[in-house]
Amino acid sequence: MKQASSSRVAVIGIGNDLAGDDGAGLEVIRLLEPAWQNDGRVLLYRLEGDLLAVADLLPLTSEFVFVDAVVGKVAGELIHGAKVQRAYAPSFHQTDIALVMQSLEALKLVEPFPRWALWGITILLPEELRHGLSPAVERATRELAGALDAHLRELLNGSS
Repeated sequence: MKQASSSRVAVIGIGNDLAGDDGAGLEVIRLLEPAWQNDGRVLLYRLEGDLLAVADLLPLTSEFVFVDAVVGKVAGELIHGAKVQRAYAPSFHQTDIALVMQSLEALKLVEPFPRWALWGITILLPEELRHGLSPAVERATRELAGALDAHLRELLNGSS
């Protein structure tokens, strides 16, 4: 069992930019990079495939913020919580990050297990593969990136 580091916050963008609005989480990471990519206290990461790959990141931080597109009735709304349905899974072997994190915690790979939260942007289910975000989701990515930037500044205020 490994010890989780307490010196970093990981912001993990989840998505598939080939599925239109499902790439919202990846876009939020891109928007955060200018301010945070060189700050050793923050790990920015894109999780574009197997969600279980997050297991390799568990020892690196004490807190995760996952950013993902989630199922909604209206595109472009911001949500925060752990029990939301992932909008699009390009493989039947995929699952949602909440179930992955609960499973990894049960395995006791690190102690203490990192805190985590999901920050989401609602999207409509993609009907076709395409690049680019819809205008509503693009606006929401900027709003969410601003909120995450403020959250990171507050969380890390005074940390060295």
